[in-house]
Amino acid sequence: MSRLVSRAAASFAAAAALIVASTAAPAVAAPPTPLNYVNFGDSYSAGWGASPLTSSENPYLPVPTCRIGGRPDQVSQFSRPKSVTLQGDYACAGATIGEPTDPKIPVPTIAQQIGKAALDGALNTHTDLVTLTAGGNDVGFAAFVGTCIEDHTPDASQCQAFAKQGAAAADALAVQQTVSLIHAYAPHARVAWLGYPRIFALAGEPTTVLPGGGILSPAAAAVFDAGVDTLNAVLATKAAEAHVTFVDVTAQFTGHEIGSSDSWFNFVPAGPLSRFNLHPTARGYLSGYYPVMVSQLKPAQLVRN
Repeated sequence: MSRLVSRAAASFAAAAALIVASTAAPAVAAPPTPLNYVNFGDSYSAGWGASPLTSSENPYLPVPTCRIGGRPDQVSQFSRPKSVTLQGDYACAGATIGEPTDPKIPVPTIAQQIGKAALDGALNTHTDLVTLTAGGNDVGFAAFVGTCIEDHTPDASQCQAFAKQGAAAADALAVQQTVSLIHAYAPHARVAWLGYPRIFALAGEPTTVLPGGGILSPAAAAVFDAGVDTLNAVLATKAAEAHVTFVDVTAQFTGHEIGSSDSWFNFVPAGPLSRFNLHPTARGYLSGYYPVMVSQLKPAQLVRN
């Protein structure tokens, strides 16, 4: 009998030990690895026009010609959660995909931004997401606006002629080469090419107070916004060919252009080409760009487990 009791006791002790072990030390899942994020681009990626209205040297690319604006903007907001780590923000106002538009003031190109990020170790095999805006300066954004401002013809013929030049320049944008360069350093990164918003309110829109914002004639404003649509369409097509995401923000900004009742753009009528004019305000970046980035990129799904 004693042997039976001893065996029963031993069996009970062993079973109890297993129960205790299974309840005392439950398996704990490892926390997800933060999303490694890098940003490149021109003024629309550099917070140009955000609050406060400042211009400073980009600390990630410390040369006098790489300037950034204030914060917050869509990049700083996107990288706020602990699940996202901003490895580097290399955007520069005035940046181009091709050669700098002003050789005397050589703003680092997108390729040079990418090269610096790779040299710093910010862009690498662990990079999960890259965002950028680029192409606007290559097609002559500032010159386009200036031409349309001076065009007082009934059908904005001069503005239309520049729009055709811009469309031709857009067709030549090296989107595939830019994406290939990013993937050469960050082969696993998802690349999101952000588009541009329409800037001027048009006649007949529900929220329009002054078509063209008083800076462009109604006809010129329509030509300019159509030019933005053309550039976005070209970028979207090229992004698809390069197998990357194009983020279209035009719908988000609709009703918030210059000349609308609730503009999300900086605009000083006395100086129509002032350096922060025609760029989103902080609200434009946070209510225009940021929500579309989140809805299309779904950062939670990009986080590696």
